[in-house]
Amino acid sequence: MNKIELLELLHQEVIPALGCTEPVAVALSTAAVTEIIDGTIEKIEVAVNPSIYKNGMAVGIPGFQHVGLNYAAALGALLSNPEDKLQLFNKITDEISKKAMELVEKKVVTITIDRSKEALYIEAFIKTTKETGRCIIKNSHDNIFLIEKNGVLLSEEKEITALENKLHKRLSNLKIEEIVNLIESCTEDELSFMYDGVLMNTALADFGLSEQNKDGLGIAHSLEKLTKNDILGDTLFSRIMVKVASASESRMSGCPYSAMSSAGSGNHGLTTIIPVVEFAKYVKSEKIKLLKALAIAHTLNVYIKQFSGKLSATCGCGVAAATSASSAMVYLMDGSIEQMGKTIINMIANLTGMICDGGKIGCSLKLATASNAAVMSAYLAYSDVVIPSSNGICASTPENTIKNLGRVSKLGMQTTDKVILDIMLEKELNN
Repeated sequence: MNKIELLELLHQEVIPALGCTEPVAVALSTAAVTEIIDGTIEKIEVAVNPSIYKNGMAVGIPGFQHVGLNYAAALGALLSNPEDKLQLFNKITDEISKKAMELVEKKVVTITIDRSKEALYIEAFIKTTKETGRCIIKNSHDNIFLIEKNGVLLSEEKEITALENKLHKRLSNLKIEEIVNLIESCTEDELSFMYDGVLMNTALADFGLSEQNKDGLGIAHSLEKLTKNDILGDTLFSRIMVKVASASESRMSGCPYSAMSSAGSGNHGLTTIIPVVEFAKYVKSEKIKLLKALAIAHTLNVYIKQFSGKLSATCGCGVAAATSASSAMVYLMDGSIEQMGKTIINMIANLTGMICDGGKIGCSLKLATASNAAVMSAYLAYSDVVIPSSNGICASTPENTIKNLGRVSKLGMQTTDKVILDIMLEKELNN
């Protein structure tokens, strides 16, 4: 992989998203169908892989009062704005909200789980009084892979998917040192788009802590109060915890602010960006240093997700995003490549057991915990303290430790993921 390819990959993987990316992706699939067909909607059928269902089941939708993929599918079908991609919810109106609720109440919308699909997969079929249409999204949340109208194939994006897989494969073959060296060769202009995420995710965190925000459970506000005394205190640890919790709690409650995502997840973006920004303030880093640190964090996040899985039973914010942020913190302290690798080992030794039980308000607690661990692991690694390879799934190199994490996440926790989803579905049936 060369620098141009790395920058291309970062532009693909670091994009704005309004609302949790799972319901947004479902809405994108139905919006892509209704854009090409006419008539009054009679039936909406959406099939998703288990992880899409798990992550979209209980998360808020911006500008809308209900949660659930059935509502997301109805909203997307009524919006018909696939050109807005992961920000399509920015066009929701009171009239569209009312019509979406009517479609769901009339049982026009059906969501099913296709357990045969392990990778990210969404298939939407819509029948109107005049026509039918089908859309498939796969591999990434905004990758419209197939469009079909009245049974006739209109487009199938094989080449785009092949190119994306090629870039990801090249990335996964690199060592941490090679990734850092590529980013070190980038100029400030080439990495300037990284700062969009700083502004976007900081604004989201600030909104969550503002008096005007009444959404959520009060997690961030309660943590902020603890920083005023000796329970938490006003420290780097506490500031990062509060800001990350605030941004996540607001976002998962359905606030109207977009987040800059990373590797297809808004919460990954919050965990990748906010701790690094706060750490850079603390060590008084220059802007170019911050931009490179953010690029390192995003790239490592995508890198780790190649092994742990795009959506899995392990919390990606903990094992991928926070781990990547921790390595970027070591970089901001002018730590060595070896020390950046040591913090990856420390984080995986610490947080691999954190499960993903869907997108929801409670994710803000996991993000706060993972971000706290990121700071701790970074300082330990900077002091050359690292968990030895004789311990658990740790290896002697960060690359092999990440591969071991992937084995646990993809192979070892398949049953765990099924049990988690079964528990969630049981609760849904009983409500």
